Parts: sequence; C-alpha cells; structure tokens
Amino acid sequence: MVWFATGHRTELRQIFETLRDGLPITTQAEAAGQSAWLDSGPTTIDPQELASLDIEEQDRSDDDYERDEFGSSWLDVDENSCDTRNDILARDLVDVTYEDGADCEIADGTLHDPYTGTTIEGNLSEDVEIDHIVSLGDAWYSGAEQWSDEKRERFANDPSNLVAVDGPANTSKSDDSISEWYPHWDAPGDTVECRYAAAYVHVLAEYDLSVTRDDYTLLKQLEANCKELA
Repeated sequence: MVWFATGHRTELRQIFETLRDGLPITTQAEAAGQSAWLDSGPTTIDPQELASLDIEEQDRSDDDYERDEFGSSWLDVDENSCDTRNDILARDLVDVTYEDGADCEIADGTLHDPYTGTTIEGNLSEDVEIDHIVSLGDAWYSGAEQWSDEKRERFANDPSNLVAVDGPANTSKSDDSISEWYPHWDAPGDTVECRYAAAYVHVLAEYDLSVTRDDYTLLKQLEANCKELA
C-alpha cells in the first residue's frame, strides 16, 4: 500500500478531508465550556485592578519559599464543616458522590477540566488537584513573605484563587508566575485563557501583590485580546 499512497497523495488528502468534514465536531474548547469554574466569573481583565498592580523586580534566587509557610493542610475557612478541598470539588465537579456516611468528603465525580479541555472521571485523589491560580510560590515572592501566618493561610484557602484541574497540568504549572507558565500552556480555547487571566489579576489586586515587568506586559496584551471576546 505504500506505493499507492505515494502516488495518490492528492486523492487521499481529498478523501480524508471529505470524511473529516462529514464528522461531528467536538472541540476541547467545547468540553472546557462545561467547566463550572469557567462559567463562574468574568473573562475580561478589570482595567482598574490591572492598573493598581505594582511592577517590581522580584529576586527569586534565594529559593527561601516553603509550602508550609501557607499552612500544612486545607482549612474550613467558611465554617461549613467541610475543608476547602472538598468545597472546591463540590463547586467544580458534576455527578458528585460522597464517602459512605460523609456529608463533605467527596469520593467520586466528573471534572470538565478547564486547563486541558478533557473530561476526568475516576479516582479523584490521583487525577484531580486543586490549583492556586496565583501560586503560593508566586505570591511569596510578590509580597506574601511579609504577611502574617494567618493571612497566608487565608490566601491558600481562598476559593477565588482555587480551581479543580487535571493533576499533571497543575504539576507542570508549579509555582510559575503567569509570564513563566502561560507561553507553555496549550489552553483549550481563548475563553479559558481570559477567564484565568481575569482571575489572576483579581487575586493580585485583592491581596496587593506585585508583578514583574514580564507579567505586566503579558497581562496588558491579554487585557486587549480578551476585550474582543466580551
């Protein structure tokens, strides 16, 4: 069959395109559109919040950030008898089931992952993680180093800075700032990129955190790009 393919590339391409065009189209962007988090907030950057951010050169060479600076575990900050992880899972997942006899501890569910556009079902402890939109390490070097322990714990458990996502995607993001991670993110669509950027700016402004020049330049670009989606 190799000789046939070599001699009939144009015909084969036309056949492929005909078959492809006749198939129903399901894009990653459409899958991500089912994300509860994606639909829960703005997809445009607030210009006043962006303008309020201080631009500073951040020295990360000391490498003195430790995760425990923000508390060692999830808290029950809203005093609903559920810890923050389970609150976020309940918010962002569908078809949720709970552990036997439990009111809060989620055993299973389905996540329409906004970061990858895929649908995740199964073992939540292995496949789904809670991402800090402004990562704790990013926050540390942006001003959180000067905060009290109580404020850092509150930040780490703030639902406006949290989203349930695909575990490997969260791991790849790590503690990067937006300018470090964003260029490597294969986002499933423009809407989720803008939703993320809007949330990122809101959290920075809410907590009076600074940005680097590279962060600010990217955010200004996203501010303009995302206006076109509104």
